[in-house]
Amino acid sequence: MSEAGQLSVNDRVLLHLLRFATDVPPTEFPSECTQAGIAAAIGISRTHAPRAVKGLMKQGFVDESRARVTGHERRMSVYAVTAEGVKTASELWRDISNSHLKVQRGESAESMTGAQIEELVGKKKALAIVSRIKDGVVDIGKKQTEPIRMMDDSPEPVEFYGRDDELRSGEDFLRSDSRAMVILGNRGSGTSTIARRLIQTHDETNALWVPLDSQTSLEEILVKLRRFAEKVTGQSAENERALDLEESVIIFDDFFTVTEEVVEFLTTMIESDGRTKIIVTAREETPAYNWFYHKKHVDDETVRVLRIKGLDEKSAMRLLGNEKIEKDAFRRIFMMSRGQPMILRMLADGDYEGLKKNTVFTTEEARYLLFLKDKKG
Repeated sequence: MSEAGQLSVNDRVLLHLLRFATDVPPTEFPSECTQAGIAAAIGISRTHAPRAVKGLMKQGFVDESRARVTGHERRMSVYAVTAEGVKTASELWRDISNSHLKVQRGESAESMTGAQIEELVGKKKALAIVSRIKDGVVDIGKKQTEPIRMMDDSPEPVEFYGRDDELRSGEDFLRSDSRAMVILGNRGSGTSTIARRLIQTHDETNALWVPLDSQTSLEEILVKLRRFAEKVTGQSAENERALDLEESVIIFDDFFTVTEEVVEFLTTMIESDGRTKIIVTAREETPAYNWFYHKKHVDDETVRVLRIKGLDEKSAMRLLGNEKIEKDAFRRIFMMSRGQPMILRMLADGDYEGLKKNTVFTTEEARYLLFLKDKKG
C-alpha cells in the first residue's frame, strides 16, 4: 500500500475477496464473488471489475472458476483468492491496521486506524467498509442502497431452460462499452423472457421495463424515464438524466410496430453519450423502414445484435414436460415447433385455443401436436 487512503482498485478487490477466503472451496459462492458482485460491493463501475480481476489473476492472487452462485440457477464465473492472494491481502490489511484513515461516522469525521475500525465493527465488516473507500474517506455509516427495479410491466416469470450462450452474450454486453443490445427473434422465440432473465441474474442493477406497442406514445416513455431517473438519483430529473445512470438498464420490450417518433427517439438514445445500458427486444419481421439502428451502429459496436433461435432439444423436452415422450413423437414436435418456447409452453399446458390463435398451425396440426405431446416411449 503506497499511502493510507490511497488504495488502488486492485487492493480494494483483494481486500473484498479476502472476506470470503476458505480452506475448502465452497459448493456455492455468494454473489459478491462474481464480477458484478465485486463491482457493487466496492463501489466501482462494472466495466472496471474485469480489468481488476484479470490483473490480480495475472499476479497469481486470484483464481477464476465456474460455480453455482446463491440465488442463480446456472453456473457463473466466480473469483476467489489464492494462498498467495491471502498472504498479500493479509499483509495489506496489517499495513492498514497501523495506518490512520479519514473516517466519516454520520455527521462527524475523525481519524482512525484500521485496527480501531476492526475493533469497532469486526474484521469482515471492516474489510468490507475499507474496500469501499472513496476519495480517501471511509464511511462507516454508509449503507448500500437497494437497486431501483421498475419491472411491473415485464411479463410474468416462466420456466427457463437452456440459453446459456444467449445469457453469456448479454453479460458480455453489460460489461462492454456498447450502448445498446437488440435481442432479435420471431414472435414466441423468447426474446422478452431472455431479457427478463438477464435482469434477474443482475439483481444489483437498476432496471426499468418499458413495453412497446403501436399505441405507445413518446410522452408515455418520457414520463417513465423521468420517474426512473428520479427514483435512482433521489431528486427531480430531466429525461436526459435517465440516459446517464451508473449500473442501470432500460429495457424496451417488443419493438415491432411503433410510431415514427418512438423510432426517432430510440435512435437519439443510442447515439447519445451516457452510462445507462439499453436493451431492446424486437421481432425479426419488423419492417425495414421502422428500424432505429443502422449498419454503422453495428459496425462500430454502438449496438450489439443477439439473434434468438429455438431451444436446443434437451431444453425443449424439459419445457414440454414429458421427458419420457416417444422419440419419434418428440422429433416431430421439435421439427414442427422449431424449438419455439411459446409453442412448447402451450403444448405443455394443453392450450389448444392458444395454438389456434397464436400460431400458424391448422386445427388438425394443433390437435396432432397435442396428441404427440402425450405419447410415451
